[in-house]
Amino acid sequence: MTWFEQLTGFSEKSPDQVRRQLRIEGENLRSLANGARYRYGRLELPSLQELRHRVGASAFESEPFAIRELVADVRDAHADPAHAGALFQVASQFNLLEMISPRVTPEQGVGIYENDRTQGPACAIAAGAGTIFRNYFVR
Repeated sequence: MTWFEQLTGFSEKSPDQVRRQLRIEGENLRSLANGARYRYGRLELPSLQELRHRVGASAFESEPFAIRELVADVRDAHADPAHAGALFQVASQFNLLEMISPRVTPEQGVGIYENDRTQGPACAIAAGAGTIFRNYFVR
């Protein structure tokens, strides 16, 4: 059973089949197969200019924060309670998905990510609802 099946209660056969089995309710993804709900969040693709404008227009006062490079298995980092609430910045492809090669396409599903031991798919699985949303519902 793939991570996708564990979350949704069904296997990926085709994009249309997956879309028929899932509902978008606000920022939640709901499986019709098992009734599970997951918050997928909000996807924004702002330009650098837009980001600069937002920062300049905000009254945000930063608090001290830490940035550090961690050379490790990202799966261990996600599981470490010391990293609760942390933001993990990792590489991704321009379509915001994690295909292992040019011969693998989004239509083949995201359950296959668990067979890819690199950081991108590991982080995509850790935020599974967002990954499912991006793969099947973002045009």
